[in-house]
Amino acid sequence: MNTDRPTVFLVEDEPLTRAGARHYLNDRFEVVGEADNVTDAIAMIQERQPDIVLLDIHIREGNGAAVVSEVKRHHPHIKFLALTVSTAKSDVLRLTQAGVEGYLTKQAVGPELPDLVDDALAGGRPISRQVAAHLLDIDEDLESVDGIERLTPKERQVVALVARGYTYREVARDLEISVKTLESHISHIFQKLGVASRHELAALAFETGFVAPSPPYGGHPR
Repeated sequence: MNTDRPTVFLVEDEPLTRAGARHYLNDRFEVVGEADNVTDAIAMIQERQPDIVLLDIHIREGNGAAVVSEVKRHHPHIKFLALTVSTAKSDVLRLTQAGVEGYLTKQAVGPELPDLVDDALAGGRPISRQVAAHLLDIDEDLESVDGIERLTPKERQVVALVARGYTYREVARDLEISVKTLESHISHIFQKLGVASRHELAALAFETGFVAPSPPYGGHPR
């Protein structure tokens, strides 16, 4: 395996789509595995630890969002990029809430695919124009949810670490993201929660019970 290149895992139950993705990715990335169902995808992704996973939402044994949620629960640094035929708002919302870094239709399986994957790896959020219109509606849906529950899984991880006293550099290191990407997360968190500093953020996390106070003399959390 060439570990000098970013690693990609494919979750897709259509062999032709997998073959097309491999064709365009192979020159720039190392495709380290493929799965066509939920069970195999979760097990293999956790074993092989790719940098990013490209996945369909409708796969054998269930929904791609289940793969995202389960893997990110244990390995939050692994990125996910939806690659699907579905442009339904419900599917976009489900995968967005699960924590995907971007949402592409299968029309993106072409020469531009490597650049879109690079964008997601660099902290971007590539979105196909066919689903971009749903994002405003999704934001409106999230506005009806109170407090920290409005945050994405990644943003909730950031809140937990900041509230426990981690510096931004330590948070970025533990989540395996750049400080610049972390600062983008922090900006979104502040906007969603209506706070203006890390101290206000920590106070809100403790007041709501999202983060429990550390025991006395517990030292720096690890």
